[in-house]
Amino acid sequence: MKKVSLLFLGLIGIAVFGTSSAHAEEEITVTPYTDFQSESVLEDETLDSIAPASRAAGVSDVTYRTHVQDVGWQGWKKNAQVSGTSGKKKRLEAIQLKVNSGYTGDIQYRTHVQDIGWQAWKKNGQTSGTSGQKKRLEAIQIKLTGQLAQVYDVFYRVHAQEFGWMGWEKGGLPAGTSRYSYRLEAIEIKLVPKKNYTSINYSAKTSYRENKKYAGELDAKKLGIPTSYLNNGLKLFKDAKSVEAFAWSVLNDKNRKAVQCRTYVITRGLKTIGYTAEFYFPY
Repeated sequence: MKKVSLLFLGLIGIAVFGTSSAHAEEEITVTPYTDFQSESVLEDETLDSIAPASRAAGVSDVTYRTHVQDVGWQGWKKNAQVSGTSGKKKRLEAIQLKVNSGYTGDIQYRTHVQDIGWQAWKKNGQTSGTSGQKKRLEAIQIKLTGQLAQVYDVFYRVHAQEFGWMGWEKGGLPAGTSRYSYRLEAIEIKLVPKKNYTSINYSAKTSYRENKKYAGELDAKKLGIPTSYLNNGLKLFKDAKSVEAFAWSVLNDKNRKAVQCRTYVITRGLKTIGYTAEFYFPY
């Protein structure tokens, strides 16, 4: 299992100056507050149900294409090629996915669409999203069924407005954003043999961000905290009790993949201004 720090790699023990004029002469520091806490939520993945001879005989590819604002349907891409655009501020409006494989099973997917929400699951080349309605895709879920799901994981990551390329996701969990009204602009998708995640680039980024407030959460911007301290969806809390409650709620969420976390205290000069938590991911 690969554990990757989301935020503070290289930052622990480093002091920087606040960005607002009111705090220009005061240093902000980040230091660990608790030891690492763990709660494994990963499912045991096995190939035992597929005979070795059958596994050796199968070679599978995923192909996909997106419908892009002002462009229409792009050409088919496959195996982690980029579909969509980057730097052009154009929304994805729809997507189609197919798998070429000798194994039984389907590739299923659904998208979260502007003003509509989550659509019904589609499969095997069907269109998810809209066309001619000028509605953005905001998030996506992709999963495999049948023998395909026993031999492969489908990995996917999205390029989202304001956040850029987000982290890899797999197994039907959402990738993208919620409650931000941000568009998806591009996507990469690939099939990876079970337990063989060496082809995944560990981006140390979250795959999904939800614009949601939690008990005890503070407004980091109003406090003059540089955004680099709280990127990737990390949040600032008023006290240790609040941040620890938040951290355990994430660790115990069976729909997410965090397996370990650590809380930190943020100070400006000699004054404590808040607490945050970083999470570790298996890929």
